[in-house]
Amino acid sequence: MNRKLIAFAVAIAACVGIAVWATQAGGAATLSNMMQVAGFSEPKAPLPIKKETKPAPRTVRVVMPEALAGTTILTLSGRTAPAEEALLSSRASGIVSERRVDIGDKVKAGDVLVVIEAPEIEQELRRARAAADQVRARLLLAEATLQRGESLVDKGHVSVQTVDERRATMQTTQADLAAALAEVKRLEEVQSFQSVRAPFDGTIIARHVERGDKVSGDATQPGGYLLRIARLDELRILIDVPQSSALSVKPGANAKVAFAELPGTLTARIVRVSGLIDQASSTMRAELLMPNTDNAIPAGMNGQVMIEVTQAAGLVSVPTNTLITRSGRQMVAIVDSESRFQLRPVAIDRDLGEKVVIASGITVADRVILSPNALLRPNDAVEVVTTPLKSAAAKP
Repeated sequence: MNRKLIAFAVAIAACVGIAVWATQAGGAATLSNMMQVAGFSEPKAPLPIKKETKPAPRTVRVVMPEALAGTTILTLSGRTAPAEEALLSSRASGIVSERRVDIGDKVKAGDVLVVIEAPEIEQELRRARAAADQVRARLLLAEATLQRGESLVDKGHVSVQTVDERRATMQTTQADLAAALAEVKRLEEVQSFQSVRAPFDGTIIARHVERGDKVSGDATQPGGYLLRIARLDELRILIDVPQSSALSVKPGANAKVAFAELPGTLTARIVRVSGLIDQASSTMRAELLMPNTDNAIPAGMNGQVMIEVTQAAGLVSVPTNTLITRSGRQMVAIVDSESRFQLRPVAIDRDLGEKVVIASGITVADRVILSPNALLRPNDAVEVVTTPLKSAAAKP
């Protein structure tokens, strides 16, 4: 019995010593393992290892830029104007005795449109003609006197000095006759101004004079003119070409013109360009000519002009909702080869409404993001959903 007690006490002392050694030596894990082997404790399951979780990439819709053909249709707003137009004023002063035309009348070149009555001009013309006749009579006398003197000077009946004086008198009279005839011509011209004539075939489109009105050849008339005439058998079409297409629009090119009030399209031809880019609008004025048979189309109508122009190489188009502005620059967002978000600055050639034409910055190989999320930053991972270009342009 004593031996059993002694053995039990030795075992207890050994366990206590081992526990003290394990604690002091930092061998808690070893002690735990030894106790598990001795059967004094149950084995514990290992603790799970925590893993770092990454945020899921955002989903983006992308489109592929569309390469543009070598030519495209440039559509611009245009306004018709008469091919030729004039404001007719009076160069004679007097009272309007006749107004032979009215608004809408068609006239021929040289037709008398307005007659101005000016009796004082007629009287001045008669007096000038009479004065010319008087000078002409003096000239005849001076010539005859000179001839007689020249025939008598050799016989000594007339001195040489007298002949010279008669010759000077004749020359002076010739000059007086020229001046008198010039005055007659001037008054005849003034008298011709009493009839206001049509400078070309056209239509009267405005009038600012009535019979009995007083007009002056030296003062500005009310409204600035008597009549306004226009040639409407051919119309000019005025367009403003944006700077991006100014170099592509040249004289001689044909264009199509459409009016909302008329069916179909009409043909016009570019005849002149101003060659100047307006600083306020960044556009260049160009003019087209279009036949207007029977004056079917009135001047002043607004329509659409469609011109086929050659495009520069490398142009692509993308939907308008791909554009964003960062730091004052136009940009598009793309997905790179590693499925990461990137920004590209671009140069816009022109706006087509639902699409924009990009001159540089992207190619047909780039994947362009539609309506980029403002929270995305460069190098952020994204998940791509491809969208057809035509349907993408219609989506917000």
